[in-house]
Amino acid sequence: MTTYKNTLKYWITGVTAALTLSACGGGGGSNSETGAGTGATGSALNAGAGAPSGTQGDCNADTQGVNWDALMTETCRNLSDYGLFQNPTDPTANPSTGGVPYDLSTALFTDYTSKYRFVFIPEGKTASYTDNEVLEFPVGTVITKTFALPENTAFRDGAETVIETRLLIHRENGWLAIPYYWSSSEDATIAISGKSIPDMTTSHNGADITFTYSVPTASDCTSCHSVVPVLQSADDKREPIFLPIGPKARYLNHDFDYGGMIYNQLAYWAEGGILTGLPADMQSVTKAPVFNDLTTVSALNDEQLMDTAKAYLDINCAHCHRSGLTLPENYAGAAGGSGLQVEYNRAYADDPGKFGTCKTPVAGGHPDYSADVVPQDAGDSYLLFRISTNDNRHRMPELGRSVVHQEGVELIRSWINFLPAASCSPPA
Repeated sequence: MTTYKNTLKYWITGVTAALTLSACGGGGGSNSETGAGTGATGSALNAGAGAPSGTQGDCNADTQGVNWDALMTETCRNLSDYGLFQNPTDPTANPSTGGVPYDLSTALFTDYTSKYRFVFIPEGKTASYTDNEVLEFPVGTVITKTFALPENTAFRDGAETVIETRLLIHRENGWLAIPYYWSSSEDATIAISGKSIPDMTTSHNGADITFTYSVPTASDCTSCHSVVPVLQSADDKREPIFLPIGPKARYLNHDFDYGGMIYNQLAYWAEGGILTGLPADMQSVTKAPVFNDLTTVSALNDEQLMDTAKAYLDINCAHCHRSGLTLPENYAGAAGGSGLQVEYNRAYADDPGKFGTCKTPVAGGHPDYSADVVPQDAGDSYLLFRISTNDNRHRMPELGRSVVHQEGVELIRSWINFLPAASCSPPA
């Protein structure tokens, strides 16, 4: 692990030409219409980034920038072997040419860590827009996510400890997840079997939290990122489908600070030539709400509370708790068969039971809770208990956190107490 002071986290050396879009009149702000092509400068965000050659890679290759061939064919011991960052000791800033930072309006909670996300799309390739599922990224795409624990969550630009960097690599045969652990400040090394790191401490809301942080195993990554076939017969030989979770249009449809220049991320990607198919009318693109630890839940109106709670459940739970809708036919999340299906693009009013309302728990269960969600009685709702506990038998999500997300619990408690009364609700 490495600890240091953050500086210019979001500045991107190598794509600064694309950051002049507004100065050149190219638009890209949150209210602008998007254009196809490569933006006002005529230079794509991945111009000069290189691309896989189709030959066997070498982790020790001396490359200028990204080592694409190694990414496509090799599982390298060191993160630096892939050449993804100009400074191999800092995976939070300054990616190699073509790397573009992004964030999510509502993000998966992981022990109050800060997350630094970059996408690398090979030169000459583009991602494709989709309404509800993750963007369709071309073969060769690499997504990096680095987790860093701040000394104090109130000062996320202050000192922090970089813990791990996870890679999602889109190879010819599908996506591959590889976790890397920062055991020193010099480089991160592969952690296929995961890693438990005791005595991690951060200060949150004036109180110190000490816990054991878990770097996932490679198989843990697969279990969360895969949707599985709903088997139709004993002869059904379909395989699980590995999918990224976060980069859906609804979570990218908000402004991002590119080193002091603020753009809507989807518009920026489209005008920068790495995203095709984005509707010209941005009002037609679903926009998930912004939720973070600074959100005042009590200030949300009824519509905002429903929308924000759905987004939180979607990003934190629906990679497993989903079925049907816009998935491939007869595929579901790993827990899709539980009956709890909390996708953002599912309307609560159409089937409250899918969101747990008056639904008997079928996984785990607890004698003190008769239903996943008891509208107007959060204290009697198993779902709230599951996100509030660290008991391994009941904790949700099962993987990815060792700390209770206080703000997320407050949000879901408020949402359950707000819901219209149902048959299992307490008497008025």
